[in-house]
Amino acid sequence: MSAREDVAFLVGSQSREAILQALAVEPRRPTDLADICDCARETAQRTLAGFCDRGWVKKTEGVYHLTAGGVMVHDQYAEFIGTVECADRMSEFLANAAEICEGAPPGVLSQMNITTAADNDPHAPLNRYLTIVGNEPVDRFRGVTPIVSRVFNESAKDVLGPDTRMELVVDRDVLERSMDAYPESFERAQDLDQFELRVTDEDLDFGLLLVDGHGVVSAYDEHGNLTSLVDGDAPEVVSWVESLYESVCSTSIPLEQLES
Repeated sequence: MSAREDVAFLVGSQSREAILQALAVEPRRPTDLADICDCARETAQRTLAGFCDRGWVKKTEGVYHLTAGGVMVHDQYAEFIGTVECADRMSEFLANAAEICEGAPPGVLSQMNITTAADNDPHAPLNRYLTIVGNEPVDRFRGVTPIVSRVFNESAKDVLGPDTRMELVVDRDVLERSMDAYPESFERAQDLDQFELRVTDEDLDFGLLLVDGHGVVSAYDEHGNLTSLVDGDAPEVVSWVESLYESVCSTSIPLEQLES
């Protein structure tokens, strides 16, 4: 039997998956497996015979238990299922932010929340963003934005306290549009010692936020509409978002240098 045939055998029946999972918990008898997995005893027996033929299961005094090979199959299959579920859950985000995720460490996306715009809730990603930002002063705010947004500007203003360190990276197009649309806000921001605006020549097509131990990455469609965002506060998540920020930041310069 080939590996492909073995995989086909396992996924060919939900009861086989369930029996493998049940045996990963503890050794069991066929009648117990039939009850736990809601299948006929004969089905459990045939499945166990198939597992034994493949070296995944061994019978000892009427009790079946996973071999080392069976444990490997169970663990890797569970990881694969988790990957497929994560890809499905984040399909909208990945459709608009595939390049961003290419260098993401394994398992990072599975630790993140996903918020997607829907017909019945088109502003869900924006509302999630505002919830994360909050309305109280924060210690540090680092962001990347590919769009000009009054809502984003006001949310940033709400969390900017006297001791807040704030850094924002935009591209030249966003800079020009911000200066035209919000000249007063732009001038006030320049007067703040703790605020640094950086400009990149790269065309930005995603958003990013790091605020007090929470990381956010936002995806946009071709019209600049926020379609989805992923966020989390796990150390691996924050580290990944920080690496994205540093990558963008390395292509940018402070606005003062641009004007000089």
